[in-house]
Amino acid sequence: LNRMDMYVKDIQAGICAVNGEPVVDKENAATALVNGNNLLGPVVANFCMNLAIRKAREAGIGWVVAHGSNHFGIAGYYAMKALKENMIGMSFTNTSPLVVPTRGKERTLGTNPLSVAAPGKDGDSFVLDTATSAV
Repeated sequence: LNRMDMYVKDIQAGICAVNGEPVVDKENAATALVNGNNLLGPVVANFCMNLAIRKAREAGIGWVVAHGSNHFGIAGYYAMKALKENMIGMSFTNTSPLVVPTRGKERTLGTNPLSVAAPGKDGDSFVLDTATSAV
C-alpha cells in the first residue's frame, strides 16, 4: 500500500492510462511481447506473469517481456506467483536514473529490481527480491 498514493497521483496527472488492457504484440509457444498501453504497472505485470505461467505449463517455459508500462510494485510478488504453481519465477524491471555511480556527479543508473523464486524440498522455497543498487 505504500505506493498507492503515487499510483493515484499518476492517474490523476494522466501519467497512466486508466482504461484498456495489455495487448500481446507478438508471441510464439514459449514467448510473448506485450504492449502495456501505458496502464498501471501492476495491471501489466499481472497480465504478463499469468501469460508466462500459461506458456510454461504448455511449452515448458514462459518468457514474457512488456513495454509501455509503469511502476509495477514489488518484483517478488510476480516471481512468487509462479512459485505458487510449483514453477521457477523471475521478474525484472528497469527504472529511471536514481543512482549516482561511483565518482559520478549525477544520477545515471536505475535501481533495476529483480526477483527469482524457486520451489525447494519439503515445502520450502527460495525467494530473492532485490535491487541492483541502493538509493
